[in-house]
Amino acid sequence: MKKIILFSFVLLVGISAFIFLAKNPFTTPEKESLIIKGSDTEVQLVSNLVEAFLEKNPKVDISVTGGGSGVGIAALLNGEIDLANSSRKMEDKELEQAKNKGLEIQEFILAKDGLSIIVHPENSIQQLSIDQIAKIYKGKITNWKEFGGKDEKIILYGRQSTSGTYVFFRNFVVQDDYSPEMRNMEGNQAIVDAVRADKNGIGYVSVGYVKD
Repeated sequence: MKKIILFSFVLLVGISAFIFLAKNPFTTPEKESLIIKGSDTEVQLVSNLVEAFLEKNPKVDISVTGGGSGVGIAALLNGEIDLANSSRKMEDKELEQAKNKGLEIQEFILAKDGLSIIVHPENSIQQLSIDQIAKIYKGKITNWKEFGGKDEKIILYGRQSTSGTYVFFRNFVVQDDYSPEMRNMEGNQAIVDAVRADKNGIGYVSVGYVKD
């Protein structure tokens, strides 16, 4: 069992899950396949929605993969996919790129998501403030003893830079550059697995990946 710290209600509901499309792939009647790619946070939700859709539309072939919000948006702009999942808004440079390519981007808010801070179940720390979490991820606090825990180095786990969650956590929690000591993981599940195996680890993941 993982210990879970939900450190702020505002942060918990702070992320919007977006889905972007260039023009409208559904306007082509003969189109019987869709490729969806992007945010790892949204993979399970979108997969569930697709499964329900396919029950009524069995002739449509739909592929859903992750890779990160940035990866999905880049693939959409390059014409490789039909829909891009993202846990962040498109950046100005991405919108400019779309404009230069003659693409009309449509944005839809799919859901609200949140973040959980997770530590190993044997960690004695029961609570951390947002300020403390920010200092940990900036690299200003590096030992669990600062919070009354063991005299052990804090091992940071976070997302890769193409992740919308990486961007959100940096901008709204850390509010600075991440510590160079942070280990960049490819996906929420990778962080969960890493913290489960590391007694000194700490990570941030979507609430959908947290189980008691």
